[in-house]
Amino acid sequence: MAACRQVDEPLESLSMSELLSRRASPGWLLSGMLRQREAAVILGPSRCLKTSLAVDLCAALASGGEFLGEFAAEQAFRVGFVGGEAAQVAVTSLAERRGDLAALEQIVWAFNLVEPGGAVNGHRLSDWIARNQLEVVLIDAADLTPMTRRAEAAQLRAIADCCLAVGATPIICCRTRKELKPRAMDAADLADAPCGAIARQWLLVNRRDAFEPGSGRHRLWLNFGASSGRSGQWGVDIKEDAEVDSAAAQWEATIRDVASVELEAAEVEAQTLADRLWWRLRCVIQQIDPANATKLKIRELSGMSGGKFGVTWDRMVADGEIVLANGGTSKEPHYRLIDLAEKIARGPVHSPAVEEMEDAAESSPPEKKSQSSPLVAEKSYESSPPAESSGGWVSYTTAELLALSNSDQKKTAPSPVQSARNGPRRRGKRKKRKR
Repeated sequence: MAACRQVDEPLESLSMSELLSRRASPGWLLSGMLRQREAAVILGPSRCLKTSLAVDLCAALASGGEFLGEFAAEQAFRVGFVGGEAAQVAVTSLAERRGDLAALEQIVWAFNLVEPGGAVNGHRLSDWIARNQLEVVLIDAADLTPMTRRAEAAQLRAIADCCLAVGATPIICCRTRKELKPRAMDAADLADAPCGAIARQWLLVNRRDAFEPGSGRHRLWLNFGASSGRSGQWGVDIKEDAEVDSAAAQWEATIRDVASVELEAAEVEAQTLADRLWWRLRCVIQQIDPANATKLKIRELSGMSGGKFGVTWDRMVADGEIVLANGGTSKEPHYRLIDLAEKIARGPVHSPAVEEMEDAAESSPPEKKSQSSPLVAEKSYESSPPAESSGGWVSYTTAELLALSNSDQKKTAPSPVQSARNGPRRRGKRKKRKR
């Protein structure tokens, strides 16, 4: 009968002013990021430090401190953390590395949320929240029983409704159903996750690049958003040590803006490109016949475009790795690599032979410069962009090197071995034979 009375009850009619008057603006958990009494989720693939970030968030809310050292809590809240056996191991290890036990002492912990082979018991969760008078509850859902996407979404909704019914703000930490490549996540990833149906505000976590085992360094993307429209994106650098030392903090997090992250990525890309070209040119010079080790022949065998070859050649000559060699059957200069012992003996200076030839080129008449200085003459075919000159050698910034790389992908410079004399020959007029 109660169901019938609910069905027969007429729909209420509200004006916009009445609707706005009912709105109660909830307070903030983290100023400008997370609000009270709105279900929130922390979503990301497995092994991207979601639990570590969740514990740091709990510590900031419980102590009234700062999340990741940047986002301030509005006040100190009564915070509870609920998880399974796997979360207990991660939390214990993180607590030892953090060193800040005072903030963690204010959190109420529970690690028997899920019974073996069973689902979450809502009555047990409600009683626990009410008994400890919790205002915020973070649930690590990693140990929930595997099930279909629809069943998992229903279980997460039941957990969130249970927390909200007793006046606590639920923050559910869950993983994506499939692993993601290192990249920044967005709202589309949230829509595909089972927790997307309950999320009114979210923190999306994923790696910026693959983790290097033994480095202790994690580079992450952190995106936050809400159904009200607020959003933001940052890079997070986390440094942790494997050895536990209670005398000093072993878990450090640094927030970075998007511009600095993109600049770092560009510098890494430029350095990777420069190192790859360096190894290629070095291998060519090591394998070439010393009698044929001219600059044109080395360029031809390297397979590089004029711009890439010019940058790499100038770099190795400036570092003293390529020097003039004696011998050769032609008048063109020949080059060789120097070994490590010879490079140490020379010190961080340019090759004396090359410097002497450049000085001679500067003092010679203009019409003889191309013969006196082969290094200067042979640069005519290179398509390197303008760069600042330092000590007689060409140097490039990161932006110039990346621009050079992009331009070479679109258009390849002509080979230096293709000169004007190799072009199509003009046919001379044939003389008529006298009969």
